[in-house]
Amino acid sequence: MERVDGESISRLLRAWRGRIDARTVRELRGVVPRPGRRLSQAHVARMTGVSEGWYRALEAGRRQDFSENFLLRVAQALRLSEAETLTLFLAVCGRRPPGSGREQTDLPRGVKALLEQQVSYPAYLSDLAWNVVAANSLMGEWFPWVLRPKPNLMRWALLHPEAREQMLDWEDSCARIYLAMLRVAANSNPGNGELRALVEEILDADADCRRIWAEEYDVVEHRDGHVFRLRLPYHGRREIRVTSHVLLPIQRTDLRFVFITPADGWAGI
Repeated sequence: MERVDGESISRLLRAWRGRIDARTVRELRGVVPRPGRRLSQAHVARMTGVSEGWYRALEAGRRQDFSENFLLRVAQALRLSEAETLTLFLAVCGRRPPGSGREQTDLPRGVKALLEQQVSYPAYLSDLAWNVVAANSLMGEWFPWVLRPKPNLMRWALLHPEAREQMLDWEDSCARIYLAMLRVAANSNPGNGELRALVEEILDADADCRRIWAEEYDVVEHRDGHVFRLRLPYHGRREIRVTSHVLLPIQRTDLRFVFITPADGWAGI
């Protein structure tokens, strides 16, 4: 398995198991052979509902088809912290545990402050389904749609008539790229019902999007660094070229921090 900071996950699993007194485990009452004994591999197998050989394969570092549910049960049995659970998942299957980007109602204070204090560029925060959860004042001035109820980037860019007027070269510079982003997101999060419903809504609602979706196979993960042309009421409908920048807040990897800068500097903007 992968090595983490010079230590194999096998060594970490043994250390995590060895720090638990079996007497404190409710599931093992009546089966611990002697007081004070630390958890054994057999104990963890019993607690996670698998054979001892199956758990032994995990701890020995042998590649198996370990399910997310099994790894979550291991994390619970070994009383792993969030960081330890993340380490287990990344080492064993190379991905984050399900729910690590769990829904939260409060934005991290630092991220919120950074957004509010950004007065030079339009900036916003969106979630995995491109719902805009917060925006700075300049974003609202450039793009008033973010001030409407439940603003969603994909719905506006792909379905709203004003987007086709304001985003120049709409089909090639906007629609094809955003649909390619939706294709990646839908396949990366197949269990995300909101994303699936968003794709279905857009394809059901617009013939151009259906045509592009059917004829294209491109995939795009994000628009970081992408240059596109706008004609906004805020700028007197003069054409401007801007660049989008996408950051992922470490405290909330389910959010995107996006800000927009002029591609040609501030002259004339």
